[in-house]
Amino acid sequence: MDPGEMRTPEEVRKIIKIAKLHESELTEVTQVLRFPEPEKHNDNLRLMLLDDNLLKQIEAGNELIFKGDPDENVVLCTSNKTYDVKEAETSNSLMLVPELLFAASTGLDETINNNSMECDSDTSFDKSNTSLNKSTESDEGAKPPRKIEHKDVVNTFFTYYELKPCKPRLSKLRKILEPTMYQGLELEYAVDKSKLLTYDAIFDQVQASKAELNEELDKIQAVEIDGYYRLLEFDYEFRVLSYMLDLIDENSWLLDRISKETTLDSLKDLVPPPILAAMFKFYTVPSILEDGVQYYEYKQDKVCKFLARVLLKSAGKFNLAEFLQAWRDSVPEGMVTDESLLSGIALIDKSSTPQVVWGFAESDLPEGINERFKILFQTKAKWTVDQISPYIECYATEKLNVNALLTKYARASTQDGVRVFSAKHMK
Repeated sequence: MDPGEMRTPEEVRKIIKIAKLHESELTEVTQVLRFPEPEKHNDNLRLMLLDDNLLKQIEAGNELIFKGDPDENVVLCTSNKTYDVKEAETSNSLMLVPELLFAASTGLDETINNNSMECDSDTSFDKSNTSLNKSTESDEGAKPPRKIEHKDVVNTFFTYYELKPCKPRLSKLRKILEPTMYQGLELEYAVDKSKLLTYDAIFDQVQASKAELNEELDKIQAVEIDGYYRLLEFDYEFRVLSYMLDLIDENSWLLDRISKETTLDSLKDLVPPPILAAMFKFYTVPSILEDGVQYYEYKQDKVCKFLARVLLKSAGKFNLAEFLQAWRDSVPEGMVTDESLLSGIALIDKSSTPQVVWGFAESDLPEGINERFKILFQTKAKWTVDQISPYIECYATEKLNVNALLTKYARASTQDGVRVFSAKHMK
């Protein structure tokens, strides 16, 4: 019925009779739904289907944030998770009616006492029966009291939003930080200061929770300089790391006796303190605590892999034996290089004469999975699982691992007793 219009008990009884119902089958309270006028229709409300985690977040009063630019699919972020948001249609229209009474709450005594939707779940069945028992008089005899409650429908919904956990969408992070890469104090004049981003500005743009964003900032080694987050340009990072590694020989340090204090003090005039402290954090771990002094050691695999990237940076293929020797010579004495560390940054062809190696970094491949598989199979016709995994594991989820991805996007075969994968549709 229209807003403002009121029903009387007599009108309600007429409707009950037209509907071929008996008052003896009904509780004493009739709720009359009134629809708002078109100009008062509330279009700012949406329905969402929540899982237990999201419901607990809301009940705890925690912040939930919708994120997405006009050209992006929207996501919902909690403090540590990201949810994909998709619109779904309902099979029936759903009406939102505040303070609507249910079950035993529609008994007259209960309504007068409580005037509330809430009821004791353990006794609701008994209360409902009691309420019905009060209405056992014949419809032709004495009429039981009937209370009219008018309820306004706030909105009618034909769709709702489904929320499903998803991986954070982090590819945008590197893109928005690359224009302001730090290349050294001498080149700061060339940086467009208007493109520098604070943490809050990054968080607003990247579709990830704070926990997921913080983890990715650490993974890509973003450094906070004067309140802005910056990536280190590759050659500059190599310069700083070289300064740090040179101190090992200069001070005759054992590999597990690296002094943080000496490192920071020795290089403070060459490298800005925030960058130096961040680089030390990226490349070392605590090792030995001796006489109250904490010593550190370099992450050998990380150092060796970075120095391999330095050697591979120039275009073209390298004689594998010569490359491996140059690589061994480039790392600090005592550190051990291994071909397995080239996974995800280089490819090796041992079928050629001589054997060769060339740079092929995962970070340089297209973001789209179809385009990436196309490039992979153009570069190399057949891959083992171990070879291809570093290049596609970024697409893996809890329900879709690397093997499942290969089953979907590649064709399996056996070569010399080894399972390999090739393009699904070969010419």
